[in-house]
Amino acid sequence: MRRLTAVLRLRCPNCLEGRVWRGFVSMNALCSVCGLAFDRESGYFAGAMVVSYALAVPILAAMVIALIMLGGLDVVVALIIGNTAYLVLVPFIFRYSRVVWLHLDWLIDPGERP
Repeated sequence: MRRLTAVLRLRCPNCLEGRVWRGFVSMNALCSVCGLAFDRESGYFAGAMVVSYALAVPILAAMVIALIMLGGLDVVVALIIGNTAYLVLVPFIFRYSRVVWLHLDWLIDPGERP
């Protein structure tokens, strides 16, 4: 439960307290609490793209289905409106996909702890 709370609060996978993000789209290099390096190597966050896709598809599908069912819109119109509305969520999906990737990777291979 603590780990899920840390993911939702965008916190470090090691100590579950330090902030991963210092700005809206800029990450800290190290955890301010435990010193864990968030970026292990070049291309480290390529796996976060898969997480991003896994987060994006159900959200977009739910938006489009809601527009079709509740709004009575045509499928093509619902897709256009849903995709346009989804663009607002892209920065948040980006942030959460990186944090989820950090936590998944840390659980599988914690590496050398600081």
